[in-house]
Amino acid sequence: MKKLIIFLSIAAAMASACSKVVSSSIENGNQIAFQTVAGLNTKAITGTAFPTSETFSTYAWAEGTVGEYFMDNVTIEYKTSEDMWKPQGETFYWPKNTTVDFISYYPTGLSGITVEKDKLTYSGIDVNSLQKDIMYADKAAGFSDNPDLVDDSISGFTGVPTIFRHSLAKVKFIVELTYNHKKEADGTETDWEVKVNSANISGIYTSGGAVFTLASTPAIGVIPWEKPAGNVWTPDGTTTTINGLSNTALTPGTDYSAIDEVYVLPQALTASQQKVTINLTIKTTRNGVPFLSETFDKVADLYIGTLPAWEINHVYSYRVKLSPTASNGNGGKPLDPSDPTGGVNPNDPDLSDAIISFDPAVDGWENVGVEAIIDL
Repeated sequence: MKKLIIFLSIAAAMASACSKVVSSSIENGNQIAFQTVAGLNTKAITGTAFPTSETFSTYAWAEGTVGEYFMDNVTIEYKTSEDMWKPQGETFYWPKNTTVDFISYYPTGLSGITVEKDKLTYSGIDVNSLQKDIMYADKAAGFSDNPDLVDDSISGFTGVPTIFRHSLAKVKFIVELTYNHKKEADGTETDWEVKVNSANISGIYTSGGAVFTLASTPAIGVIPWEKPAGNVWTPDGTTTTINGLSNTALTPGTDYSAIDEVYVLPQALTASQQKVTINLTIKTTRNGVPFLSETFDKVADLYIGTLPAWEINHVYSYRVKLSPTASNGNGGKPLDPSDPTGGVNPNDPDLSDAIISFDPAVDGWENVGVEAIIDL
């Protein structure tokens, strides 16, 4: 396909394998540059700086063309010597008598993304294997030079405003032992030794696709994309288990990373599908005498009515609090003080009263904090 691309260097033209038309008659003399912002959750220009050690990819169309790219999946890099984001290996100039629309994405050259003038399509993306922050930029439409200001008339730029949004979700699990000693009113003192043998989340959809369409179609400006229904991707059915903490004795007041923060496919959560499982060993001592040793799994659905999905551009922090209070290894029934073992079979305790409950809350930059309280 023939492409209209304007550049200065004859050497760059000879090195390029694509067919390009060189024409100085419609250049305005200014090189095309980019200004990046990443990590936004609103249209306001208040994100973090895109890391200068990374690159991203850009498509661009000149006004009035049908299908022809002005920039055809061009890699954009940070030029330290110029303190500016510019195309890698080529120099592009602003056309003199037309405008240009830009659509950018990250990571560079991502396999499985299709960029069109009014649509972004992800397909067959294996998020679990990739483990990268997949981002897309708002469409920058109708630009004819490097703008000094974007349309809010406040935020300064020295290039095409390239405003990135996160297209994935992230989750992490923190486990905390609230205490390991308790003294009753009658003087009885109980101590617990709590050990996490293993922790994992299972039934997690790992790959799939999503379609983003333009939220509006003004001829000029920075235009956001409309997210897919439910603010989630469509999984392809592939699931996995993500393993975390293992063989770790817990100390009260210390946070332990049960599952390290990972990128996950934004997905609807359904009962009996996505689960968290923690295998625990709890040794109980009463008045200095070993009383009971229990090893068991605590399993909970990650779906709850107030948190039905892991949504695009959200970070989910699950805090699992272990509180050894409710379970005495006898299903909550009173112990038999005349029996040296408490009337409990330590190899097969009834833990029916040990529960996991969730209390979700939203805080700050679209972060979702969830506390999972395990009463043992």
